[in-house]
Amino acid sequence: MSLMMPERLYRLLPTIHRLRDAGQGEPLRALLALAEAELERVEADIAGLYDNWFIETCDDWVVPYIGDLLGVRPLRPVGAGVSTRAFVANTIAYRRRKGTAVVLEQLARDVSGWPARAVEFFQRLATTQHMNHVRLGQPCTAALLDAAVAELAGGAFDRFAHSADVRRATRGGRYNIPHLGLFLWRLRSYRIGAGQPGDEAADFMSARDQGLWWSVHPAGLDAPLFNRERTETTLTHLTEEDNVPTPLRPLALSAELERLRQGVAEPLPRFMSEDDPALCVFVRLAGEPAPVAVRREDMYLCEIPDAVELVSPPLPRVLALDPRRGRISFPAGLDLREVWVQASHGFAGDLGGGPYDRNAAVRAAGGENNAFGDPGAWQAGVSHLLPTDGVTLFASLREAVQAWNALAPGRIGVIVLMDSLSEFDARGSLPTPLRIDIAQGSRLLVVAGIWPLEAVPGLPTGGGARRPGRVDARSVRAHLVGDLEVRGTAPPGSPEAGECSFNGLMLEGGLAVAPGHLGRLVLAHCSLLHGFGGIAVQSGGNEHLGVTVQRSICPGIEAPGPLGGIAVEDSLIGSGDFEGSPPEVCLAAPSTAVELVRSSFLGGVAVQTLSATDCLFDGPLDVQRRQQGCVRFSYVPPGAATPRRYRCQPELETAACTAALREVVRRQGREATAAEEAALRAEVEARVRPLFLSRRLGDPGFGQLERRCPVCIREGAESGAEMGAFEFLKQPQREANLQDALDEYLRFGLEVGLVWVT
Repeated sequence: MSLMMPERLYRLLPTIHRLRDAGQGEPLRALLALAEAELERVEADIAGLYDNWFIETCDDWVVPYIGDLLGVRPLRPVGAGVSTRAFVANTIAYRRRKGTAVVLEQLARDVSGWPARAVEFFQRLATTQHMNHVRLGQPCTAALLDAAVAELAGGAFDRFAHSADVRRATRGGRYNIPHLGLFLWRLRSYRIGAGQPGDEAADFMSARDQGLWWSVHPAGLDAPLFNRERTETTLTHLTEEDNVPTPLRPLALSAELERLRQGVAEPLPRFMSEDDPALCVFVRLAGEPAPVAVRREDMYLCEIPDAVELVSPPLPRVLALDPRRGRISFPAGLDLREVWVQASHGFAGDLGGGPYDRNAAVRAAGGENNAFGDPGAWQAGVSHLLPTDGVTLFASLREAVQAWNALAPGRIGVIVLMDSLSEFDARGSLPTPLRIDIAQGSRLLVVAGIWPLEAVPGLPTGGGARRPGRVDARSVRAHLVGDLEVRGTAPPGSPEAGECSFNGLMLEGGLAVAPGHLGRLVLAHCSLLHGFGGIAVQSGGNEHLGVTVQRSICPGIEAPGPLGGIAVEDSLIGSGDFEGSPPEVCLAAPSTAVELVRSSFLGGVAVQTLSATDCLFDGPLDVQRRQQGCVRFSYVPPGAATPRRYRCQPELETAACTAALREVVRRQGREATAAEEAALRAEVEARVRPLFLSRRLGDPGFGQLERRCPVCIREGAESGAEMGAFEFLKQPQREANLQDALDEYLRFGLEVGLVWVT
């Protein structure tokens, strides 16, 4: 963009022409303004051409062209944050080190987006050593004195020697001369919290008091603590355990803390380093103004069962930690007031309330003109850490909502939840729902993120102001304990009913739509915890309401009366293990048309009309009007009442197997009997069904398909990816890209096997 003053073409004219133009209404000025706008576009395009010469700064559309100049094999489009830019940028470095383990590691990360560890299995073979060439690092007899090292046996960081394995590497074989292994991590590690108390950008989670112990998860769920993935700085560096998103190992963590207590300088801590520890705990005792950090030396590793009480003397800020369950326990007798934590948790992708980048969803919620980014919009912040003024910064969401409810109709509003601390919104013994009024023509966005403090000319150093329309939806996951109620106050039949949107919120309570006239309710990148009802739309005046759920986790959606429509995209609805008991209905809208796209339903679905694509229905499915709608590329349980289907499972697999059976028996000179076909159908239906790593919210693999899930489900979506909520990860395409790249960079005579750690 040009740095010259505006209207530079007009200013080049002699003064006499500008005076004559002003006397005629300035038509020449308007004409030159159009010419100048086109000139600025040409200048911006010329400036961008220079950036497009380099892979680091070029536009995304230029990356394939630069790759074509280098002869890079094109990859399947993946999206989901995986770009071919790194693959093209490192191509020359790959070729210089072709066939080495470090190249295979970096290649796997650049192509698939998964952290990887390359292991040359022939170096792990147990062999009889010559006395002139003794390899002390690979003894045949494993030393079991160090439990933290012994725990790594059989994994990516195994240090022991093994006997030969004659199976092929692609069939699970490992320790043999031509074998290599690529250990891959599908789960990601999400960090919440940064800084120290008192910092402008500091953030913390609230640990949950469970009586005898505290839960690191703010909702009290048992969730393992994850390592914070540390970036590798050079291509020649082999991946270590602290470079991958993996659950913290208690034995390794305990060994590091013990070395810190003994003052041992080497080796340096990997997980509990001084500048970037995997876990930080801040404790405020009675009489203290702010929480104080617990020293690493004062943390002790142990298992914390449901019933436990430490009987050690009440030393200030000494704790016991259970990283497998995410639990903390303090000595009895300490007068604890607040416990804050900064920790990482694991999950399969950017879904549900999380600290990842959600700015694209915020812009989409604002429409084409990004209404929520308008500087003229009303904007307020909610902070439990910063000083509040009751005008732009409030101490609670309830106060901010009360200020919003007092505004005149037709306003655009944004409430920014600026930290991840838990807010308990309750009044007395019975919680009072927090009611949000949406007037006629009004639009409100409640978003977890950062409202930056921008420098203002003339103010002292360090001073600044927060401007409306500026919000960065990342790094924060707000947690609200209490019920929310949204009510539309527009007149009945008004075409300008209001809209309410939520983004990045973890709600430990129900979300209800009260009787009234609300135009639209949007829930994007949110988590509604199970056991509180989910979304409930009450009848009365909401016949034109449109409910949209995007990239969210919700226990259920209930709408007994007619609505304008319900749309669910890339979401996990329902939960629970249904073995031995009938599943509950997680989507009940018997009078509403429903559109479902790339979502998983861990429960029953009962709707009026249905249009579904790339979905998993792991429960009864009942559609009243089956003449309308369609179900495409989805898993539909046997016996479900649905509209017409297209390439759905298990009936597609059943049809293929039945055709194969008929062909076999035809060659035998007979026809397949009805009993044979019925038995085959029952066998296929029992085999072709979704298998999840976990159905419990809090587990890292919640809602994620297992690797042993049938291929027709893992690759059955319209795009060739897996059906359900994690279709956007495009994992089959990533794996195929990796296999193609390995064929080019793998040394001749070697065979590589993919080992899935998570």
